[in-house]
Amino acid sequence: MAGLCWMAVMVAFFLSAENSLAVDQNRLASFVNGILSQYGTQGMFSLAVSIPDNQNQNINTILQNIFQSDPPDNVRNVINNGQVYKGTRVVAAKVLKPTNGRPDHAESRVVDELDRFFRRSNPSDLLLFYVYASPCVEKCSSNTHQQSILERIKSISKWSNYAFVFSKIFKPRNGPTNTDEQRRGALERLGHSIGPENIFRCEWQCTSCSSGGNVANYCVS
Repeated sequence: MAGLCWMAVMVAFFLSAENSLAVDQNRLASFVNGILSQYGTQGMFSLAVSIPDNQNQNINTILQNIFQSDPPDNVRNVINNGQVYKGTRVVAAKVLKPTNGRPDHAESRVVDELDRFFRRSNPSDLLLFYVYASPCVEKCSSNTHQQSILERIKSISKWSNYAFVFSKIFKPRNGPTNTDEQRRGALERLGHSIGPENIFRCEWQCTSCSSGGNVANYCVS
């Protein structure tokens, strides 16, 4: 009987750990909303922000420190000119649309800078990786496409805490719209790379994309 009780306790523990979130959703929402209010721009864009998440410090104070180190006007000017912004606490980019060939997606351009960014960041910070729309099925979240981010984004785990956040569901401008199941598969593959508990959809409020071991419907439709 004692053995059965102990087994039940352990099962409950692992289920609890599996369903626990790495980042507080309310605190994350405050960071996301504050950062987008200053760094947000038109079109598809992506940001990586190393946040000194001191639990005893006011969130507005933390955000102001970030804005002072990487002035919003500087960030927007750089990325709106097609370049990758590489600052003290912020890396940012917009989708690059070359004259010939396929566009280089914003999140892919930011992911390329994660290793260098880590070397000038504090590993105890919260790394917020934001992209305007969820990773596309055909390229960014593909297991086979040469521009997939699935392997490269594993560098995010160098930070003690991290969150991958998107606001909108990606919908291709050209070609057929992806199904919910295709989008679900994309987030499952991303979850294999960075942990499903670290993926959120944030539109004013943040919702975890991990729900009972599955991808939450809100994150795919």
